[in-house]
Order: sequence, then C-alpha cells, then structure tokens
Amino acid sequence: MAAESSHSTTHLSPKQTRKKQLSPAIDDRSLKLPDLPLELILEILLRLPVNSLIRFKSVCKSWLTMISSPQFVKKHLGFVTMGDTINPWRIIVQTPYQDFKSYSLHSLFHEPYGFEVELEYPFKTAQYGSIVGSCNGLVCIYFWELVDTFYIWNPSTRETHALSAFGKEFVVGTSFGFGYDSPNDDYKVVRVAFVEGRHEVEVYSLRRDSWRRIGDFPSQLITNYFVEAGKLVNGSIHWAATNPSSHSWIITTLDLSEETYREVPQPNYESEVHDLSVIALRGHLCIVCEDAYCSVDLWSMNEYGIKESWTKLYSMPYWPGHGPFQYPEPLWCLKDGVFLVNCDGVFGIYDSIEHTFKYPLSHVTHILDQADIYVESLVSPNAFMKVPTGLNQ
Repeated sequence: MAAESSHSTTHLSPKQTRKKQLSPAIDDRSLKLPDLPLELILEILLRLPVNSLIRFKSVCKSWLTMISSPQFVKKHLGFVTMGDTINPWRIIVQTPYQDFKSYSLHSLFHEPYGFEVELEYPFKTAQYGSIVGSCNGLVCIYFWELVDTFYIWNPSTRETHALSAFGKEFVVGTSFGFGYDSPNDDYKVVRVAFVEGRHEVEVYSLRRDSWRRIGDFPSQLITNYFVEAGKLVNGSIHWAATNPSSHSWIITTLDLSEETYREVPQPNYESEVHDLSVIALRGHLCIVCEDAYCSVDLWSMNEYGIKESWTKLYSMPYWPGHGPFQYPEPLWCLKDGVFLVNCDGVFGIYDSIEHTFKYPLSHVTHILDQADIYVESLVSPNAFMKVPTGLNQ
C-alpha cells in the first residue's frame, strides 16, 4: 500500500479556480489611479459640464478647492462660451402657471424632441413674476405680488440670492435690466419707474448688496404698466424708446460701469418703421421692426456702436394666424441662417435662406409667456457674500 502523501489535496470549484488564476494580476497597485499633473487635471475639468463638476467637488478636498475658486469659475465660463458650440446653452421659459422650465438649445434645433426640464428653485410659491434677463449663467427674476422682489438665480447650481424688496408705491409703469459690470466685477439690476412725470432709475449692486438712485432716464420709455426689459450688449442695457420732443424711435443705453446714458445710432431703414423692439442675439445688438405692416425685419449691428455695420439678417412675411404686433422674437441663430423664435408663445424654427417656418416637436410643451437664453455656468450669485451660503435646494 502506497504511503499517504504528506500534502492534503484541496478541491476548488471552477469559480474559485478562475479567481485564483486571476488574482496574481490584480492587486492594490493596479487599482490605484495614476498621478496626473495638476495642470492636466485642470485642463480636463475645464472641459466638463457643470453637473459633472458639481459631483466632482466630492472627490477630494483639493478638487473642491480648485472647482470652487473664482479663478476656475471664470476660466470655465470663458471656455464654455468660446466658439460656436450650442451645447452649454439652454433656454429658460416661464409658463402661464408661473413655472420655470428649461430646454437644451441643441435638442430644439437638431433632435426629434426638445425635452423640457422642470427647474428647482426656492421661490416656487411666489406669484406674478417675469424674467428680467440673464448673464453668465445667472438669471434675474422679478415678482410684484405684495412688494417688488428680485432674485438672482443660477438654474444650473440652484444657488439663489434675494435682493432687498421695494415697498409698494404708485407707479405708472416699470422696466428693468440685468447685466455684468466687467470693469468693477459686479452684477447689477436696473429698475426704471415712471413716477410723478419722470423716469426714476435705481441700480442694485450685487457686490454692495444695496440699491441707489442715479440720474433719471433721459427718454420716453414707459407707456403702460410693464415694458419689456432692456437687453444687455457690450456692458450696457439697451431700450427701444422715443424722443420726448420728436416722438421718433431711439435706442437709449445705460452703461453699467459708468452709469451714464447715450444713444445708439440706428440703421438706414428702407421704409417707415411702425414698431421697434431691441433684442440681444448671440452677443450682438439687434432690432426687430415692422416694415409697413407687411413684414418683420431683423437688423444686426456687427460692430458695436458703428452705424455702417448694421446688416439686415432677414425680412420675414407674416405667417397665417400672425399679424401686426405678433411677430416672432428671435432667440438664437445658427450660422446657416436658421433661427429659433418665440412665435406668439410657442417655439418656431425659421430658415431665412429657404424662407420656411416649422414648429419643432417638444416633449410636454407648454405655451410660454417668456423665454430667455442662459449658459450653464458655476457663477454664484452669493460670490460677494461675506459668509458662503451654500446651495439653496
């Protein structure tokens, strides 16, 4: 009889055998992430969308510090707004039910459906509101239920800052503006109120967190209770107004840095203009005007302040169901002459080359009261506060 082996035999299952075969190739060193230079990590993070960056703040303290720094926020904003890509741009809409929703611009232009996103914000219970404007990812919202109240809000990060409210006062009409004062690194809200025969102007500074009076508005602006908000271009807020003496159309601007007024030259219109509206289209000052009640013209100032640089982008005929004073408001344009417009409360796509008009399919589309364009950014409305307030959920 053969002697028993001094080594006992262990029978392994196929799964255990496979695990044993693979185990020498897997150890802690192979699972460890490679050490990357800080400069390379920075370049990678700058190319990521805001929702990813918010999650990556939890990776480690150094990433939290880097992503939260003012220098990174500014670099990221500059990177995402560089070039012609529309991926970081979204459109915010206000419905008749006072809800705020957003769409991806890319989905409205290129996808079969434009999927809406219901936005979260802390002022959901407020009533009678409107969009004042957007700048660098921040959106200014105005409510007039009991007192005049303003919020500066980043829809991407859900941070909110409430401005000090105005008490109720008798005014014939009001208009507003919102923008960035680059030389002073400040965000400002402008309120124009027609009170006792004059246009009183007050400016809120986010850096100072206070309102103050400046010189009265120099032209005739208010004709009813609420006039559309002024548009931000080149560091100034622009309004379509009338000359008090000649009653002709003028474009009046307020420089946010100097807080001074001036008039912008208009194009040489080809015929009489019956109605005029100022808009901002991809950073350019534009005019939408009615041409003899038969079509709608869109003019763009290619070089700011230069009268000779005005160019007509299109002359759009009235479409069935839309007449005078119901013309589409351009919201965005592509290089090939295709425009996204707010067509009397719904989105429309106008091809200025082919002269065709269509309505893009949208998932659960609501009739909209207002629409504005904003870019997804990390800019915080609480950046100038002495004590960080964190995210307002």
